[in-house]
Order: sequence, then structure tokens, then C-alpha cells
Amino acid sequence: MRTALCCLLLLGVISVSGCSATPNTFASKVKSEGVQHLDLSQQWEQGDKDVKTGSEQLREGRQLVQEGNLEIREGERLMAEAQLAAERHRQTFQAFASNLQGAQSGKRAAEMLQKLEDISDLWEDADEKYLDGKELIEDGNTKLAEGESAIEQGQSLVNSGRNRMSQAEAKYQQRAGKGLVEQMYIEEQPRNF
Repeated sequence: MRTALCCLLLLGVISVSGCSATPNTFASKVKSEGVQHLDLSQQWEQGDKDVKTGSEQLREGRQLVQEGNLEIREGERLMAEAQLAAERHRQTFQAFASNLQGAQSGKRAAEMLQKLEDISDLWEDADEKYLDGKELIEDGNTKLAEGESAIEQGQSLVNSGRNRMSQAEAKYQQRAGKGLVEQMYIEEQPRNF
């Protein structure tokens, strides 16, 4: 029993230490060589961070562009429906209003006025729907502009991050006289025993 517990404890320690190992990146390799290349490690890490941040901005920007385009299409649809409905209700209102002269009693006039009120309510609803569509288009255009700006900034950040990373690697090769990137590739090759 004691042996089994010791084995489980040892396995737990090994698995935890395996999880906390630093990733095998250019920066970690350079850091392991000592402080003389610490500036290059930091430059590469900043570039890597910029690439990740830029990629996230690109993703968010594309999402905003997609949402903006959807809102614009929905707003255009609402406006088109509202224009048709408003025109239909306007014509109905005018046709019914021309019949008011034929009212033979106060009760009939009140009924006709109620019907006109119902038609005018529908007409107002169509006008409001038109304004809702217009507002949706404006919101969509705002999202579209924000998304395009985020994409531009994200792409710029990705490009500058990649440049930082490649500059750090090139400076390291100049200083060390060898290609650490190639060494990393060789070291990462699977070993078949």
C-alpha cells in the first residue's frame, strides 16, 4: 500500500512538472543560453505577443464587419417593407377618407372615423418600421467601420510582430554565428529508438 502511494505521488510530481515546462520557442531557447541575448528574447516575445494581439483584433474586426453587413441588409429589408406598407396604408386612408362625405348618421361617421384611425395607426407603424430600418443601417455602418479599422490595426500589429520576431532571430544569428531556428528544428525532430 505504501509503495503504491509513493508511486502515485511520484507520478503526480512528474505530470505536474511536465505541465509547467516552458514552451519550446525561440525566446525560451535564447534565454537558456544566458543573459547576453536577453534583449533578443524580449524582442521576440514582444513580437509574439503583438502577433497574438493582432490576430485577436483581426478576428474581432471580421466579426464586426460580418455583423455590420447583416444589420445593413436587415435594415434595407425593413425599409423596403415599410415603404410598401406605408404606401398601401396611405392609399387605403385616402380612399376611405373620400367616403366620409357619404356618412348618413353620426354613428356611421364615428365608425368611419374609427376605421380611419386604425388605418392611420398602421400607417404610423410602417413609418416607425422605416425609421427602425434606417437606424439599423446606421448601426451596421458603424460596426462595419469599426470592424474595418480593427482589421487594419490587427493586420498592422501582426506584420510588425512578425518583423520583430524575424529581426530578433536575424540578430541572434549574427551574434551567435549560427541559426538557432535550425537548431530548434533539429532538436525537435522525433527520435525513433
